[in-house]
Amino acid sequence: MKKNYSEDTAGNVSVKNFFHTTPDKTIKHVIKELSVKKETYEFMDYGYILNKNGGLVGVFSMGDLFRFPQNAHIKKIMHKPTSYVSPDASAEFAAHEAIRSEVKAIPVVEKGKMIGVIPPKKILHIMHTSSQEDFMQMAGIHKSHLEYEDTMKVPMFRAVLHRAPWLLIGLAGIMIAAGFINMFEEALEEYLILAFFIPAIVYLADALGSQHVTLCVRDLASHGKSLDKAKYFFKQTGIAVFLGLIISVSTYFAVLIFWQEPFVGIVIAISLFLSAMVTNLTSLSTALVIDKMGKDPAFGSGPFATVVSDITSIVVYLGVATLLLL
Repeated sequence: MKKNYSEDTAGNVSVKNFFHTTPDKTIKHVIKELSVKKETYEFMDYGYILNKNGGLVGVFSMGDLFRFPQNAHIKKIMHKPTSYVSPDASAEFAAHEAIRSEVKAIPVVEKGKMIGVIPPKKILHIMHTSSQEDFMQMAGIHKSHLEYEDTMKVPMFRAVLHRAPWLLIGLAGIMIAAGFINMFEEALEEYLILAFFIPAIVYLADALGSQHVTLCVRDLASHGKSLDKAKYFFKQTGIAVFLGLIISVSTYFAVLIFWQEPFVGIVIAISLFLSAMVTNLTSLSTALVIDKMGKDPAFGSGPFATVVSDITSIVVYLGVATLLLL
């Protein structure tokens, strides 16, 4: 009985009619079998060698059949399989596994038995679709926009619906940020230099957050469940610490050289550093939490994460600066 697998899983996208044989067959026998049954196979770039229980023991290229004597056993030309995936693994993970293992097609194995293979064309399609979806979501455009290959063919009203929600959320974030800035009006009037660095804070939050989440989305897709999220989080935080230090020290010397305000420079540098740490926390946490919920982490790398990072970084920057200066 054919088992139904969830959409976008390796089991669902795999080809079930693939060529396979046993290790005791000769090359001559395999070539004859191929010529007789070639119309029944969906995928013939590789041949797979299975044991009597259907377990995968080897793989060979069809080109190898013509490089060795025909009386040689097929097991003499086979290679040990370097990787395979479970049918319940995501199709995107399977595609990344094929690329990481440098194989053109990747077997799908369930409970020790090979049940299918994902061929090169499907791997390319999966990677293409995945990259487009991530790109759209990072830009705050609904992924259903991908139903249209040509943007010019998207109905105008639907195109507006695909893009407006996140822009409105961004607008709400701007209003909230403006409200917080207004709370620090006294500090900004006394130390006008603080206002000069608000655009830098926003840029820092956007740039650092985008870097973190872009890498996080890629690594979650390529490593899947094997990714140690706690270790990954601490490593990225360590990187953020060094980046924050570089930016903060550079800012301090800039303030010292152009404004001759050493104490203000120290305050701004500390505020920038803490803002960078907050941005790291919010951007990574957003992607990891959304992934934990079983949703696409690319969703968290779009305008939502940007709004959260912008607001929190501005509040931290002005709050710390006010605390130290007033």
